[in-house]
Amino acid sequence: MGAALSQVVRELRQCATEDWPILVGAAAVWVALVLALASKGIDGMLPQSYGSNLLLYLVTLSLLVALAGTRMLDRARPASPIRFLIGVATSAEFRRRLIRGIPMLAALIVFMPAFSAMKSSIPLFNSHNWDAAFIAADSAIHGRDAWRLLQPVLGYPIVTSALSGVYLAWFFVVYATSIYFCFMAKQHELRAQFFITYFASWTVCGVILATAFQSVGPSFVGPLLGDHRFDEQMAYLRTSNEHFPVLILRAQDFLLAARLDSSNGLGAGISAMPSMHVAMATLMALTAARVSRAWAIAGYGFLAAIMIGSVHLAPHYAVDGYVSVAATVVLWKLAGRLARVMARRHVDGEEQTELQPGVATA
Repeated sequence: MGAALSQVVRELRQCATEDWPILVGAAAVWVALVLALASKGIDGMLPQSYGSNLLLYLVTLSLLVALAGTRMLDRARPASPIRFLIGVATSAEFRRRLIRGIPMLAALIVFMPAFSAMKSSIPLFNSHNWDAAFIAADSAIHGRDAWRLLQPVLGYPIVTSALSGVYLAWFFVVYATSIYFCFMAKQHELRAQFFITYFASWTVCGVILATAFQSVGPSFVGPLLGDHRFDEQMAYLRTSNEHFPVLILRAQDFLLAARLDSSNGLGAGISAMPSMHVAMATLMALTAARVSRAWAIAGYGFLAAIMIGSVHLAPHYAVDGYVSVAATVVLWKLAGRLARVMARRHVDGEEQTELQPGVATA
């Protein structure tokens, strides 16, 4: 038992060592967020937010493990499925994969609640509002409000309902992709590039740019700023909801209530520029394109749906998405350089381990 525990601790330390640049960066941002919030009298360490985030990741992990187990059973067709799965779960490979993802999963669990609290508190850090500028930019680029260009094609309740479902499915895709790269991905360089871009995007786009260019988006300029330019669009969404469920309206009601109540729990906060939905969808597409052509098609298709949905469903101006794509691509390119360095260090570390007598490779 003692030897097994020592092996687990040794492997956990090795995994944390391999990921240390990402983990240290995420920890530094988390500390900065908590301190910034504390300076405004905001608690960035609400236990319920961290507990909710932990639960969401554990549920997602359980679903992915169940799917992976089902796939293995379908391929192997063992005589005893239960015995086969027990053998997989008790194997050294399964243990290594599980241990491999624990440090990064811990970073993910801790990071998002502090981000949500910061997003909710943006008005405390910048009182200037940029909605009028972004509305003007949209009109200058497209000749009118961008949603009106999409309305002749998408303005059918069943289409709007379907697009709303895809837009909300984004949350599961983000959690599932993060879990996959924590525990299941074998490509060390791609894994590192994904997580570097992931944390950098939430920091640069979701905190720095969102604070500098505070805006609330089309769905909230009416109730929060008294600008009724998008009332017609919101009326269409509510009418569509009478025929088919437009689930994003519930999310918008939750966000507005949280804003009015000054709530800073997980998932709260209103910020339009830039769009984190589009930023994360861009990251998914860039990552998928490195896996296979089929995944690339799925990834870029998902990005297109999120980009279009962000305008049609009223959470964002079109320029929010354009900025998100550009910023994420730049961060992805920069992350690739650091990821290559980390991948080389990982390979060198494995080679040195193999050369040490009596030491098994992880």
